Amino acid sequence: MVMYTQDHHIEVAVLERSKNNGEYCGDAHTIINTDDYVVCAVIDGLGSGEGASESAQAAAEVVKQHHHLPVKEIVEKCNQALLNKRGAVLTVVKLDLKERKISYSNVGNIGFTMYNPNGTAVQPISRRGYLCGRNEKIQESHYHYDEGTIFILYSDGVASPPPKLTLLEINSLSENNNRIFDAAKYVDNDDVTLLIGKLK
Repeated sequence: MVMYTQDHHIEVAVLERSKNNGEYCGDAHTIINTDDYVVCAVIDGLGSGEGASESAQAAAEVVKQHHHLPVKEIVEKCNQALLNKRGAVLTVVKLDLKERKISYSNVGNIGFTMYNPNGTAVQPISRRGYLCGRNEKIQESHYHYDEGTIFILYSDGVASPPPKLTLLEINSLSENNNRIFDAAKYVDNDDVTLLIGKLK
């Protein structure tokens, strides 16, 4: 199922589905829109099933409660919340709408790529590891974005995200009739989350 949300700053579309259409999805995502910033997060609980879902949802709740903080601190709080749980990997980005700046923090294999309208791309290398309450050195990076920039966040259930040209050619995610998600390739037998944002 694809979910859409938009305001005058950003349009976001998300495909999220559970492994084998099971009861529990081990992935989770969060989108927070305010007048000053937007926060997007994709989280993958380790493994699959109920335990993975519990970890992913616990981290998602932390993002919702602490979205006002810098992304590094949000991830640190997610780590604390995952103590005595199965654990999770995640990427959190925060878009400063006034400064046109994206702040990025990641632990584990949640992919992030940002495509500027001029064709240049930002694709940070994911930090190895996962969150489970252990001491982790969390880092934060910052990137400038322009009007028309598109970014994607995706769990490892996405084998190959939509190509850059396909993404940059889209005027409206909601009017695309899910074709953009058909352009991606997915892993059989895994939870899937693919979040696509287009900045206005």
